[in-house]
Amino acid sequence: MKNKVYIAEITTILPHLFSSSEVVDILYPKSVDNGRPHRFARRSVGAVGITYRPTILSQDAFPGRALATPEYHPLEWGSRTVEELLKNGRVSREDVGFLSIAYNIRCDKDVLPSLSSKIASKCALKLDYPPQEMAYLGCAAGLFSLESSVKYCAEHNKAAITFLFDQCSWIVNPTYDIDDPEFKENLKTTLLFADGAAGILVIPENLRDKFDLPLMEVDEIITDFVAGGSLSMHEGKLVLEDNLKDTVPEIVRDRIIKPLGVTPENIDEWSLHQGGMPILMRFTEPEILGLNDEQISRSKSIFQKYGNFSSPSVMFVLETWFKDADRPLKDEKTRGCAISFGAGYFMGGMTYH
Repeated sequence: MKNKVYIAEITTILPHLFSSSEVVDILYPKSVDNGRPHRFARRSVGAVGITYRPTILSQDAFPGRALATPEYHPLEWGSRTVEELLKNGRVSREDVGFLSIAYNIRCDKDVLPSLSSKIASKCALKLDYPPQEMAYLGCAAGLFSLESSVKYCAEHNKAAITFLFDQCSWIVNPTYDIDDPEFKENLKTTLLFADGAAGILVIPENLRDKFDLPLMEVDEIITDFVAGGSLSMHEGKLVLEDNLKDTVPEIVRDRIIKPLGVTPENIDEWSLHQGGMPILMRFTEPEILGLNDEQISRSKSIFQKYGNFSSPSVMFVLETWFKDADRPLKDEKTRGCAISFGAGYFMGGMTYH
């Protein structure tokens, strides 16, 4: 018999926050091409609509690549996340049997042994299963990794930890020729993606009594894939094609939303991946999902504040629900849904109550 599975804790990490205008000054210096790229980028900041740019980069080293502080190294982020999830003592290191991590972009090249194994070793975790590492599943990677932790807890009487992060700034590669046909797309992705991390503690029902109400009990997680290339990398630069907002929401509707059976009426808490404002707004259209402004407000707020974190993005939204002690609850009748999607196209959805 499978265990009930709960999300028992969520934590997030942000590096230094620069204002969007500060980022433009760093990435598009006035000294380049008589300041033409700088002026264009400055005008574009308002259109993108993001307040801050969380970044691991040292501004003094750019255009070189250097961490602003050693604390931003993926191993430091990962071990810090594990320690944060376990700090209250309700779940001990011996209670954790599985670790899953996911990312798309990381600053270090030391790939052996795996980052997941290094995190497990540094945090002295006694895992029952080899730690899992998922790379390059795009912005949906978080739900793929969380799905693995949920499946583990459903079959075992131990907890699991999911660690998600992306360090998109590390591959920032601005184009300065404003006559280049890819200049605008390159500028958009340069301003859109941010750096951040999230951790989720997942527990089976035998550990449930260690936590106070309420917790999120997972009902279902589904993941899927449809081949598509509207979001890709070209010669080391991220490229988003114009048809992305027209293509992806419809695929997510057919492969995730409909199979989950979620509607604006039967879900109280929505956490949508904030891939960009045009894509997010498509989920308000009746033919996609028909959400109202209030139902997308948390996803919209996270995007307008920080931009797109890639793999941990949807967890930043989910965390606002998890830690909101003032939100109205209807006992076990309160239902939530998290949806993420990205390059590939990889996509996933989770429902909980």
